[in-house]
Amino acid sequence: MPVDPRKRQKKQERRASKRKAKQHQLAKEKSAGLPERLTAAARFPVRDCWVSEDLWNQGLGYVILSRQLPNGMVAFVNFLVDRYCLGVKDALATIIHESEYEKFVRDMFSRFDLEKWDPPAARKLVEDAVAYAANIGFRPHPDYHKAKLIFGDIDASACQEEFEFGQDGKPTFIAGPHDTPQRCRQILQILEQHCGPDNYHFLVPFSSGVGHILPDEVKQRGAKLIGHDKDGVFLEQDVDFPDEEEEPEEPGDESPGR
Repeated sequence: MPVDPRKRQKKQERRASKRKAKQHQLAKEKSAGLPERLTAAARFPVRDCWVSEDLWNQGLGYVILSRQLPNGMVAFVNFLVDRYCLGVKDALATIIHESEYEKFVRDMFSRFDLEKWDPPAARKLVEDAVAYAANIGFRPHPDYHKAKLIFGDIDASACQEEFEFGQDGKPTFIAGPHDTPQRCRQILQILEQHCGPDNYHFLVPFSSGVGHILPDEVKQRGAKLIGHDKDGVFLEQDVDFPDEEEEPEEPGDESPGR
């Protein structure tokens, strides 16, 4: 039985209308700000979810979650999580082409040991790290609130595992290569205020200016120097910080008659 040309035309028009609406929606999402785009991306399936093993070995590692979009793009976030102290120390959120994302993944695997995780566990880990840090006075990286939108309806309560934070039961700040002396001092002051004496650990580079990094309360109690000398011998010794001495006299001041 031949198909009525008018019915065929209406069917084609409906299909064209659906395609146009879909294209309009994708264009709208693309032109929107990143928070809106991440919220929209959270509707699509999770593509990958990884956690770097350094998070357990060194207390600092990455949590990566991505979603596959229907237009050949990938939305993903990469949280740098400090399990010992600061919570989410950095957060990257973006939407890029699939080929760029695969390049990013190859680079991450070439530098880190990444373990596949269930999305609910990854979300719980990140949010628990943020809560732990907040309890001792630290806020997450400013981009965290935007990046977390990709979680969408992932249910963190589906993960029953309890994660350990701090080190040996205490917050532990380990200065990174991008932590300035001013930032280190600020962190130690917050720990001193929220945790109190002897209720936290810290590890900062030792140099002639280390006294300017440590809060006065810490210097009064003293600290411990650990590391290796130039011959590779392990060192561990107490360090005292005496009161600052008066400015040395200029040469010649002690012999006014000269």
